[in-house]
Amino acid sequence: MIQLLCLVALTVLSGCSSLGLGEKSEVDEAQKSAVPAKAARKDLSAALQKFAKKPEISARLKTLENRISSKKELEQYSKALPYMKSAEERIEFLQLDGFEERQEWLRSENFPARPNVADDDMKEMVTAQDISLGMPSNLVKRSWGDPDSVEVSGNPQFKNERWRYDTYVSTPDGYRMEKKFVYFEGGKVVGWEVE
Repeated sequence: MIQLLCLVALTVLSGCSSLGLGEKSEVDEAQKSAVPAKAARKDLSAALQKFAKKPEISARLKTLENRISSKKELEQYSKALPYMKSAEERIEFLQLDGFEERQEWLRSENFPARPNVADDDMKEMVTAQDISLGMPSNLVKRSWGDPDSVEVSGNPQFKNERWRYDTYVSTPDGYRMEKKFVYFEGGKVVGWEVE
């Protein structure tokens, strides 16, 4: 599938360079360079490789989460989850040996300051009653209020959840109910949809 995506993307890139809106001047041809096309292909290739690794990362993360053995380690992980920046950072944390080594890693990464940074960065979103990717669940509550329902996937301490909000919106035909779903992984927004 990745090879097919690469082929389609490269075809589109090469096809775009051959399209024109009339006569091309010699100056246009002289300014044209293969460097931007190569850079675009390199960026596309990197993006596709990242896309291809996502299932591998998810599988690795799930394996490491399932290896957490003690309640103490599980609580430590669940408290740190909302402030972790990426799945790679979660994997780095879970690969460490034992509670003490992980606690030292949390100190070295300055985890106590992270909630304040997240609050400062997303204050405008909360003020505008909006949400964004990576927003912690506590800020979503501040922005949109308590959800009408919460569904949990897997172990509740991992904070993989789906929140539903039922709101009424004005339409030309009157009011209708609109359902908004917000998806969380590790206590942070990873997506949403509106029905």
